[in-house]
Amino acid sequence: MNKIFIFITGAFLAFQSCSEPEVFEITIPESSNPYDSLFIQELITGETIAKIPLNSPQRKFFFPIKHPLLVGIQIKGKESPYLAILEPGSKRELVFEGENVKTKNQPADSLSNYLWHSSDEMHSKYGRLYEYGDVAEVKQKFDSLIEKRQEVIAGDSKQLSEGEYAILNYQNKARAQNFLFYFGRMMRKLKPEDPFFDFVADIPAYGTEAKSLPHNILYQYEIEYLRKNDSIPSIPFFLDIIESKNTDPALEDFLKAFYIQSVIEHPTYWRPHQHLFTTDKIKEALEREKNNPYIYLINRASDSFFSSMAGISAFDFEARRPDGSSFKLSELRGKLVLIDAWATWCGPCIQHRPKILEIAAKYSSDPRIEVVMISLDSELDRWKEFVSNTNPNEDGSEVNIPDGMNDTFGDKYLVKSIPKYFLIDPEGVIISSDLPDPSLGMEQMIERELSKMQ
Repeated sequence: MNKIFIFITGAFLAFQSCSEPEVFEITIPESSNPYDSLFIQELITGETIAKIPLNSPQRKFFFPIKHPLLVGIQIKGKESPYLAILEPGSKRELVFEGENVKTKNQPADSLSNYLWHSSDEMHSKYGRLYEYGDVAEVKQKFDSLIEKRQEVIAGDSKQLSEGEYAILNYQNKARAQNFLFYFGRMMRKLKPEDPFFDFVADIPAYGTEAKSLPHNILYQYEIEYLRKNDSIPSIPFFLDIIESKNTDPALEDFLKAFYIQSVIEHPTYWRPHQHLFTTDKIKEALEREKNNPYIYLINRASDSFFSSMAGISAFDFEARRPDGSSFKLSELRGKLVLIDAWATWCGPCIQHRPKILEIAAKYSSDPRIEVVMISLDSELDRWKEFVSNTNPNEDGSEVNIPDGMNDTFGDKYLVKSIPKYFLIDPEGVIISSDLPDPSLGMEQMIERELSKMQ
């Protein structure tokens, strides 16, 4: 049978049926909906696998896929994706439930979302325990969660393919262990030799399913090395560790690229490595991995790194005010500009917002400085209502860039997590693109810069 393929944002879509084993089929419901398009993105890399027009008479779409992937299926303009496991030769039918999309009668996809949301529920339920409780109790809670979820997965195992089961089994343990690493490394700042991290010895070697949440493998290598040595000597040295630990070339290449990307984009998560990533070292890593098939991950991060460096002219982004009028950064030339990148769905952003508003109010009558609060919300009505309720005095400038983390703004300013704070001088040059959280330290930095101005 003849098949017609067209190229749309990196994915091939077909208009006729297809039976190749390395092609995935997805069916869109015939019922009308108000949405323009739907995206399918690999969960970790953010790579767009397909962009599907929802206003097309075509119902079936096909695109190539070489191995099982954990993806997010997301309607354009909506912030929360629906997780699905895609495999070569498999099919999915989508259904719309109000403003949400999901796959029809797919146990693997339902389980993927269960693993995700049950981890989030655990975080919400035991928040105070993480902050003040005993570390052994925290470990026990997540061990129990792994065991409970494994029983659920086992109950559906007969309905799962080998690839689906491998990803779900990995995701169950990895999502829990990922939080344990974050809890120990970031929240409690435990030393690598602390007994809390003994669970790293129980993390087995994995195959390509580890690409669905690779952080844990790298954290494991870090803890194991630092338990025997004082520090990590260099980026190339850690890349050598990754190579020595892996027998699967595809996973090895992915882990190396992901490591470099992650340290650039999320340096606070990698404190033992952070000081190693200077401009020269990033260039050295780029040269070393130039033939890595995942070099696009490194290039994307490094491009953002160099464009957001102190001393670089700030990208002149455009945004919208709550009244719909246009706003551009260049309008503030001649002023010191403090930028807060945030969103209403971001817990830490909401936690820090009162302090940001306090700073905005403090400088509201000072013509030398402007505090710009850039919402990255896609749901504009929710953003406008939140702004109206929390900033009735209209201190500072409230603006919005819909889905700004995935916009040019996010790329140019390396906004891969929020909240994030920037300081830009009156000439439009970046002073810092990684300010500390709102605090006395931030205000002291602002005062130092203001003292330089006439």
